[in-house]
Amino acid sequence: MKPGRLLLGLAMIAHGLAHASAGTWATDIGGRSLVTVLWELAAIGYIAAGAGILGVTPFRKPWRVLVVIATISSLLLLGVFGHPLFLIGIVADVLLLAVAVLSWWGEGTPEAVQIMPRFLQQVLVAFILYVAIVIGLRPWYSSWGSTRSEQQMVMIGDPPLGESHYRIDHAITIQAPVDSVWPWLVQLGQDRAGFYSYDWLERLFGADIHNANRVEPAWQSRTQGDLVRAVQPTYLGGIFGDSLGWKVTQLEPGRAMVLENWGAFVLNPIDARSSRLHVRTRGSGVPTLSGIALTPLGLLLFEPAHFIMERGMLLGIKRRAEHRL
Repeated sequence: MKPGRLLLGLAMIAHGLAHASAGTWATDIGGRSLVTVLWELAAIGYIAAGAGILGVTPFRKPWRVLVVIATISSLLLLGVFGHPLFLIGIVADVLLLAVAVLSWWGEGTPEAVQIMPRFLQQVLVAFILYVAIVIGLRPWYSSWGSTRSEQQMVMIGDPPLGESHYRIDHAITIQAPVDSVWPWLVQLGQDRAGFYSYDWLERLFGADIHNANRVEPAWQSRTQGDLVRAVQPTYLGGIFGDSLGWKVTQLEPGRAMVLENWGAFVLNPIDARSSRLHVRTRGSGVPTLSGIALTPLGLLLFEPAHFIMERGMLLGIKRRAEHRL
């Protein structure tokens, strides 16, 4: 394969993945449905076009059409919901579109392009499908259990208005009063009651976490500045230090606890016998070059894993507070 074609294919794929930053930024500004459609078309269009350039059979012939669709979608996404930093992305859109329209490769017809080995083709197609599924499902899993009004309400721990356009809202109804749920919430931590999620999976990754099925009086004290431990101090030989976890930055006993770099855990009463537990994660205020580079990793790995574990935690707290252990 010619170096120019290889570089162009990789550039298309990288540009498609870079839309993760624009998509997550725009989701908090515009309508989720419109943003998701534009994001999906832009990201998958560029990634699939890049795969076609590299010789993946389903995308070899239509790769230029895919670039046109992706560019139109990207320009709408970056132009309507964008940030000044996304001007770099707009320039990249135009350049890639120009290459797609004007270039004709020495290999001749699409059929003459060197075809990638079958296994690598399958890997790339599977990757494209995974990216499409993650983007398509993100409006659901990033707001699981929460209502539109809950997503719009101002909560403890929220940054000043306009300083953050990244959020994850998860919530659950618990058939127990707030004062029966709080004791389970306040004793979160590796060195306390665990996280009520899939502790077998956490132990599989070396974390010495064991979920408790009881409220322990010795674990009921929390103060601002406390560390909610994520793992034991000796985790992986201590290569990450002995203080991995989340610092308590704000605390309203019996009602709310804010953990730095995780989010706000807020209990709201529904009536005398039921309550809502709402966990909100807020991200950085504005897009950055480093953020654009790292956001695809967060989108494809961290967010799905975080959703699975946090959903498990909410369900675990619900079962325990309702005495359905």
